[in-house]
Amino acid sequence: MGFAPLPPIATISDYIAYADKQAAFVSQVSLYTYIKTRAGTQWPKLFEDETYLVSMKIARWHIFGASVADLALYLGAMMVKRNAATPDQAIKISEYVITSILENYDQDDIPAKDFKAMMKEGLGRCKKADWLDLAEGPNAFQSSADALIRWTPIADELKDLDEEIVRNSIHMRWINVRRDIKDTLNADAVLASAL
Repeated sequence: MGFAPLPPIATISDYIAYADKQAAFVSQVSLYTYIKTRAGTQWPKLFEDETYLVSMKIARWHIFGASVADLALYLGAMMVKRNAATPDQAIKISEYVITSILENYDQDDIPAKDFKAMMKEGLGRCKKADWLDLAEGPNAFQSSADALIRWTPIADELKDLDEEIVRNSIHMRWINVRRDIKDTLNADAVLASAL
């Protein structure tokens, strides 16, 4: 159809750049689509409400942070599954991906201590990861779905009604990302560049 093939992910830097871009895309599209769907034709008015905009910015960072952690864990899982890395190496690589991405953002939408706590939560997930389970895909991406449900500025009673649909929507967005990683990841080369 004329689509250029994706370049291979052959270094840890390639993976970090890919994860940063995809985490931003999935988290923002998921957040704004959910808000737009729930608000209906009134959604443009939300962008005129300063209080609501602050809530969206807070949500955006928390969902993005969870998405970065999900992608970092998925990389570690794929490295273990392909026998390119040991579980201990997967922990270190996943932690490196999380810190490399999140420490590069100079944001002031949420307090620094909350941003660090969000990053620390992602790093904590690395230490207790079941790599072979996470390699299968959907379980690696629970954190971003949880964050979308928790942080989206929509009434809790509506979120309760929407939860299954919202979780499915973000999981559907991760399918293409997971496929691209499976198709383009050169696990041995990434590990060599990370060491």
